[in-house]
Amino acid sequence: MAARYQLVLKSGPNAGLTYPLEGDLISIGRDASNMLVVNDPEVSRRHARIYRQGGQYFIEDLGSTNGTAVNGARLEAAYALRGGELITLGENTHLLFEVVELDPDATIAAVRSSLMEEEAAPTPAYEPVITSPPPMPASFTGQVPESAAAGKSAKPVKKKLSPLVIVLIVLVILLACGCVAAFIFDYLRLYCVSPFNTITNLFIPGACPP
Repeated sequence: MAARYQLVLKSGPNAGLTYPLEGDLISIGRDASNMLVVNDPEVSRRHARIYRQGGQYFIEDLGSTNGTAVNGARLEAAYALRGGELITLGENTHLLFEVVELDPDATIAAVRSSLMEEEAAPTPAYEPVITSPPPMPASFTGQVPESAAAGKSAKPVKKKLSPLVIVLIVLVILLACGCVAAFIFDYLRLYCVSPFNTITNLFIPGACPP
């Protein structure tokens, strides 16, 4: 059974394109002189090469700045490729190495790949579940709870001050006013001002000079 080799660009510039491997040497890089041109700034001008030897393809990094990896492992030397392996150039460009087996008696080519993607099963449509609220107990149907009825009928009780408390408050206010007035009277020496000076001299002779 004959086989054909190809690279499928999984991510990066021109993602989804397929590059058949024809010939014994394929150069890869950003420069237009390469057989496989990748317009990615992280790919070097001459990044890597793929060559055929003994019926098998090998990949080799050409001293690129960001390196070449296969299945996540960075290459340090030439590496023999197998169908389904993922080649990474830099950080963003990923190429899938595929081996297509051609059956001359069949009309469909079989692709041998260990990294074939499984189709995701369709997610069933979400159907909301509507639940009805639980029925009210028969004893409460159409009735107002006793606590609510009591709350409506109750009225706030206003507290009244007793006469004794009112009298004490008034006395405290009068005492405070008297103290303030006495302080002002003494500070301004109003007791020596007419007509208070006469009363002062009457009780304290000579307290206020004439």
